[in-house]
Amino acid sequence: MNLRRLVERIWTVRGSLPLDPALAPEAALARLDPLFQEYGTTVTRDQRGLAYDKKDPGAQDPLATFDSGSLAVVEGGEGAVLTWRLVSKSLLACFFAPLLFLAFAQTAVLIGDHLAASADAKADKKDEKKEPVLYQNPLDKALGAPAPEKPKDDEKKKDAKKERKLSPTPGYVFAGIFAVLYIVGRVLEPMLVRRRFRRLLEQG
Repeated sequence: MNLRRLVERIWTVRGSLPLDPALAPEAALARLDPLFQEYGTTVTRDQRGLAYDKKDPGAQDPLATFDSGSLAVVEGGEGAVLTWRLVSKSLLACFFAPLLFLAFAQTAVLIGDHLAASADAKADKKDEKKEPVLYQNPLDKALGAPAPEKPKDDEKKKDAKKERKLSPTPGYVFAGIFAVLYIVGRVLEPMLVRRRFRRLLEQG
């Protein structure tokens, strides 16, 4: 069960707030009602809780990050407590996106290595078939100038590597961007939700 909770934390946010003892459960939920009057939001409620679901929420929706969720008023040791469980498909997507882009980057590396190896093999076959004729001017030879040197294998390999057109860099960049988005969203969004709930509950 703990493992399941840990996995659910990737896209699920849980929290709670103590309620004013003078505030009835129905009144507490009524104060939060403006959050669930946004376009595309459907709500099912009873006296001590509600469940909601959003379809294509607008950018101005304060709960746009969390597609669905449930809130309930429960009795705690020191009085009534508002608890919530919110689910975000956006957080889930941002969590898996870095893995996807890292896979793309690794694929680019493998393909690039394969292309470079193929280019090296072709270059070796050409060398085996025909050795280059190194021409030296007779005058230079008579003056004792050194003979032209054959191209070094290292230079050939460098030329082959230049033919590698697939780069893993974009994959690494996008993976980093989505990783940052997930971390920021996972930390910031629950804080914002808690602040909104508290502000509405404290309004008279």
